[in-house]
Amino acid sequence: MANEMPNAEEFTGLSRKVLKYSEGFAKISEKLQKGPVSDADWAHFEQVVDVENFERQGVFLTAEAEICGWKKYKEIISSYAGGTIWEGTLRNITESKNRVILELEERNIRNGITNVSNTVTIYEFNEAGQVRHLEVYVMPLREN
Repeated sequence: MANEMPNAEEFTGLSRKVLKYSEGFAKISEKLQKGPVSDADWAHFEQVVDVENFERQGVFLTAEAEICGWKKYKEIISSYAGGTIWEGTLRNITESKNRVILELEERNIRNGITNVSNTVTIYEFNEAGQVRHLEVYVMPLREN
């Protein structure tokens, strides 16, 4: 199965920004497959992020929920994504006030093993329309 995320331009409002964030994540992941990325590579992604106040809560590298700011999140992405191919399928996207709830089926392929999970990510935005908080919930489905 391939990446099945819709183009952000097909959406409006904060939903578009969430999909732009997802596109930025996918681009960074692809570049990391080939080697290190520069600050310029991150700059496009960071246009939709409140990097000073950003906080992410949820599982990433362990089964325990982790809390991190933008700098640590970039480090985690950089170390993890270099050896992982990420694919997603949009299940649902819901927008209300300063929040967007994104429901995906995600596939992470690492060392020839595909982990499939249903995920729900809640994006909260600041008054400037930048992502300031993520809550990530993961339900593993299977490992192939």
